[in-house]
Amino acid sequence: MSSKSKGGPDTISSLRSAIPSIFDAAQRSATGHRKHAVALHKLQTQCHDVDTENMTGEAAFNDEFIRNLNKILVIKKREPSADKVVKLVAIFVQVSQEMDTQALAKAKANSADADDVFTADTGEEEEEDADTVSSRFVECLIKYLLQGFQAKEKMTRMRCCQIVAMSVTNLGAIDEVLYFGLIKQLTERIRDKEAPIRVNAAIALTKLQSTDSSEADNEDGSDSVTDTLITLMHSDPSAEVRRAVLLNIEKNPTTLPFVLERARDVDPTNRKCLFLKVMPPIDYHLLSIEDRERLLVAGINDRDQGVRRACVRMIGESWLTFSGQNLLELTSALDVVDSPAANKVMQAMFSAYTEIPENLAFDDELWGNLTPEVAFVIRSTLEFFFERKDVDQIDKHLPEVMKLAQLLESFSAKLESEDDEEMRPDYEFVIHQLLLVAKMSDFPDELGRREMLTLMRKMIMVPEIPENNIEAIADIIRKLSINEQDFIRIMVEVVSDVRELAPVICSSSAEREQMEALLVNIKSLIIIKYILQRCFDALSEGSSMYGLLTECVVPAVQSTDTVLQEYGIECLALCCLLDKNLAVGNIMLFVQAVKYTKGDLHTKGLSALLDLAFMYGISDLSVTLGTPKDFVDLLYAELESDDEKTQATAGEGIARLLYAHRIPEPASVLEELLVLYYDPSTSGNDALRQCLTYFFPAFSYMSHENQALLQQVAISTICRLDNMLKQHGGSGDAQAGATTQGQMVQQIISWCDPRILDAISAMNGGSSSSSMRTTTRLGTYANLAVDALKKTFVEAPATRKVLVQALNKLGLDGTTPHTQLQQMFVLVRTLAQHELVTDMITRNALTRFEASLLRLLEVENADEVKLDLWLEEPEMTSVFEFVSSLGENDNDFSDDDEEDEEEEEDGGDEDERGVTPGSESEASERHVSEEQSLPGLRLGSSSIPIPANFVIQSPMKRAKEVRLEELTREIDELLESDDDDDDEDFSGY
Repeated sequence: MSSKSKGGPDTISSLRSAIPSIFDAAQRSATGHRKHAVALHKLQTQCHDVDTENMTGEAAFNDEFIRNLNKILVIKKREPSADKVVKLVAIFVQVSQEMDTQALAKAKANSADADDVFTADTGEEEEEDADTVSSRFVECLIKYLLQGFQAKEKMTRMRCCQIVAMSVTNLGAIDEVLYFGLIKQLTERIRDKEAPIRVNAAIALTKLQSTDSSEADNEDGSDSVTDTLITLMHSDPSAEVRRAVLLNIEKNPTTLPFVLERARDVDPTNRKCLFLKVMPPIDYHLLSIEDRERLLVAGINDRDQGVRRACVRMIGESWLTFSGQNLLELTSALDVVDSPAANKVMQAMFSAYTEIPENLAFDDELWGNLTPEVAFVIRSTLEFFFERKDVDQIDKHLPEVMKLAQLLESFSAKLESEDDEEMRPDYEFVIHQLLLVAKMSDFPDELGRREMLTLMRKMIMVPEIPENNIEAIADIIRKLSINEQDFIRIMVEVVSDVRELAPVICSSSAEREQMEALLVNIKSLIIIKYILQRCFDALSEGSSMYGLLTECVVPAVQSTDTVLQEYGIECLALCCLLDKNLAVGNIMLFVQAVKYTKGDLHTKGLSALLDLAFMYGISDLSVTLGTPKDFVDLLYAELESDDEKTQATAGEGIARLLYAHRIPEPASVLEELLVLYYDPSTSGNDALRQCLTYFFPAFSYMSHENQALLQQVAISTICRLDNMLKQHGGSGDAQAGATTQGQMVQQIISWCDPRILDAISAMNGGSSSSSMRTTTRLGTYANLAVDALKKTFVEAPATRKVLVQALNKLGLDGTTPHTQLQQMFVLVRTLAQHELVTDMITRNALTRFEASLLRLLEVENADEVKLDLWLEEPEMTSVFEFVSSLGENDNDFSDDDEEDEEEEEDGGDEDERGVTPGSESEASERHVSEEQSLPGLRLGSSSIPIPANFVIQSPMKRAKEVRLEELTREIDELLESDDDDDDEDFSGY
């Protein structure tokens, strides 16, 4: 072979130009990467042939390759040219491995002899252990990249992990020590503070999962790679890291339960990836019924529409394929008898794939052999067409009323004669599906109506009928009735017939008879509940329902049995919703249930109170209770309940009352709900949080009046929440607390922004408001900044920092009224004069806010502001009065009262504090010099002029004087009363 093909000194000398040219070409386009990788492998082979024994050629190639690779190790993330080079390296490793494997196999084939029988058994092992050019290059590359894992620069660590992650699949055979060293280094990198580094380290680790590595890790006491990845997927704060593990982790019985947990991931993209990419290749038969149920409930009820569509797509394409396109087999896998999500899943799938229900046909044979799955599919299909109002399809599939009645009677007979307890739920489910089908019928013929009505009255008399069947029967009877009075007459007769089944209770009655009587009373109350839920006419004393109230409901409320009390309270509340006088007369009964009971009875009483308050208003209901404030205080107490269900019920009810403007003095109630929403103690109450998450934007963006109410309490709420979050998060992660705090402030401010409300109104086709009203609303919104600035003078430094940083989130612009801009500027300058803002971050935020004010006031700097002219404006009087009350001394704003007392006792340390008039200029110079060292704009040096008629007084001194006046007044009153009655003894005072 010629020296050119074998390689020589010229080949090594050309590396300095050949490899860089390949790297340069790879950066321009990703289409020719394999061609470039082949060229690199050819160079690598030629260099190997230069000196096979000492491998100096290979070393030269490796050194030049790494020298060129170093150029991209410091390039930022998502740089296309660097990413293309990384891809080239991965493809080169793959191509080298493939070509060396092919060459090794060809060499073995050429050297085969008669003893191939013995080498055949060990051929695979020899192939794995073969020392090739590619394996030596990979070992050299990995050892070099492992050094970069500990680099100080985050981009170097990220690029090294990225190259390893892309190349690790094609590593081939490497040294065992290097293999476990790589796992150890990657395990350290998944704890890196930078998320992109953790992503690539996690991807690399997922490619190194194996039984051998797990066993080896467990032997030396450390967790296996799989356990490490499961922990990372479960608890890493970065959604991208969790997604990387989710997509790449090996799916087996060990990891699958943890993979399914990602259906509840906080990131919607991760949840979507689970349904679109992770679960479709997995046969649903490998999942238990419980796992399928949890997965479908999470997906079909997800708040994100994209996740719901992904879940439906997984069912309609993947699961239906695994079931052989057999809808009944898929329905069996959903366990329709006990599944709460099966109906919703089926309706969503029918909506996404309308060809499925349209191609279904239900013949007489199918109707004659109903199983739970068949009955469920029939009912779901008819319900789908019923909701779409597709009359043709309904008429095509819906059987005649007489046939439905016969089917119901047949299955009812089978249920009564069935002795096998395991089969009874199936029959009950089929009957329930047939009842739901009957609800969709119009009952066109009179004969069918009479037959169905007779059957319904017969079925409801069955002692062990399920409650959901009673509800369905009540709906059918309501549809069969002429009007509401006819419905009530029929149902009252049914209740009377049911009550006649109760045995007579006497002192010597057996326990079984007492239990039967209790069950009859409960069943009667259940039927009464469904009657009342379907009535809308006012309840009068002459109606038959009033008789049921006195005969059934009132005795149940007065019963000592808790279950009867619960149903009685619920029925009484429904009666009160139909009669206001009845509600006012029995309101104390519900109050007592709230105050003196626990459990479900307490919750039902609270729900009744809230429903009645929503219907009639608090003022009318509080006549017998006291004042409206007493009623609201009673609801307040429930917000502080330890029971999450009670707390959620109270929160939802109060939110509804606020939304309907049913609460007097709503500002304080709204503030309490805001505090409750962000209170860390309610983080586990999902029902309450979800309700309030919907309520606040809906309430604030419903009207400008609601938004003004929220603006009124926003700043005071932020201050309260800041103190609360500090108490709960004092020992937690400071960075996480700051993030939560910033999100909280941003969210409240966005709810107060009238521009968002106007945009939503315009988007929904609402009429635009007049310019005068818009100016007024923007002025009210700008008052948030004024209130925040006033609060900074009295709040603690930590809260002061939150308020100052909130100023820049208001997004003030040219539409902000000029008066509010002037007020803000005066307060900002006063704040700067008193040097209350000390930390650099807050000072920079205040600097940016002042710069935005100067821009909106159309002046170059603070010295150009004509403060003397502002003193004459009536709108500025309140601000200048506030400024004058603050005083000149900085120690009036001391954050620690004990330090103030010590300074007063010691006569003050004026030289250190810089509070004397003589040292005022020095303090100002120090303040200016500190600001000049900050980047960006600097606070101006203009001071706030105080009118001559304003009395300058410290807030602390003023508070002491007020307290002294109160004590003096109390002493004078006591002395006057002593003069009037000398015998009265004041020793107890």
